[in-house]
Amino acid sequence: MADKKRILVVDDASSFLDLALEVFGGDYLVDTAPDGETGLKKALETVPDLILLDVNMPGMTGIEFARKLTANPGTARIPIIVITASDYNSLTQRLLQNEHNVKYFLTKLSPVETLKEKVLAVLDKKTG
Repeated sequence: MADKKRILVVDDASSFLDLALEVFGGDYLVDTAPDGETGLKKALETVPDLILLDVNMPGMTGIEFARKLTANPGTARIPIIVITASDYNSLTQRLLQNEHNVKYFLTKLSPVETLKEKVLAVLDKKTG
């Protein structure tokens, strides 16, 4: 359905990719990428309405991904929700806050309902 919003989930943990597909697949078009390089290619091809982004990934980190995304005029306005397990700290948050499109920071220990609320808040702002 063309009217569904598109979410891109960039994370090297297949269990989180599966969870995102299960949680959001009914309401949104969900694309997944197991690393930053693949995620950046998909973001350029599909221009999603929202990206859920891990920080600690092999190859391109989430910080590098966010910077490259913001530097490209075609993807600079895509909002990002950072959701990570191991690198959730104040330094990481400060580095990513410099990227204007990073909207929220969550840990993977956050309840699914919290993630759903943040996704809805970001996507509602995009349509409003």
